[in-house]
Amino acid sequence: MTDTIPLTRYGYPADAWRLLAPRLTDKRREKMDFVASHRTKKVRLVLQDIHDPHNISACLRSAEAFGVLDIDIVNLYQKFAKPSTVSRGSYNWLKMHRYTSIPDIIQDLRSNGYKIAAGYPSPDNLKLNEIPVDQGVAVVFGNEHRGVAPEWDEHVDYKFTIPMVGMVESLNISVSAALTMYQLTQRSRALLGDAAYHLSEQEKNDLLSDWVCQHARSYEKELARLRNQS
Repeated sequence: MTDTIPLTRYGYPADAWRLLAPRLTDKRREKMDFVASHRTKKVRLVLQDIHDPHNISACLRSAEAFGVLDIDIVNLYQKFAKPSTVSRGSYNWLKMHRYTSIPDIIQDLRSNGYKIAAGYPSPDNLKLNEIPVDQGVAVVFGNEHRGVAPEWDEHVDYKFTIPMVGMVESLNISVSAALTMYQLTQRSRALLGDAAYHLSEQEKNDLLSDWVCQHARSYEKELARLRNQS
């Protein structure tokens, strides 16, 4: 019976990848497996009240490119700005989590063992390459104009800045996010090693099952048919 089939954390059948993967082309199957094998939960991106859809899109593309799986969208003062069409491909391969209050996301991050880092434009803060990466880090970027909301202040473990030597005093948020995710993912993987940095085999299977269901038409009927054949 279908109600006895284990589900992934996101509600898809956990056997979906095993059953549906053989129906993909070799190139597609190998690409999905490669990407899932390089996803991590050790670094996650938190975007708070980002106004410009193009900035959101660029942040999502960078997160996906560097293997970051979880994206937290926090909307305190405005509605969620949908990413532009440029990032639609990236959006489909990420796990998005939405919040409307700081306490809610803080509770979730802490319960999952994350330290919190946030970008602040002050030379007295930690430099980007000084953020500890010996455990999971959630990195927060705030609104393009107001920055990180003051409600974060008491919860932030690491206030950091990206050192610059030019005349400009700040970078676009999407550039800052890309530099930060690249730096943190590289250092975290080097410190923790592949086994601790990447997803477990169970997490990888669940992710692949989610992906194959999300990108397949009528996956429920197809899975039922394949189960009956086996």
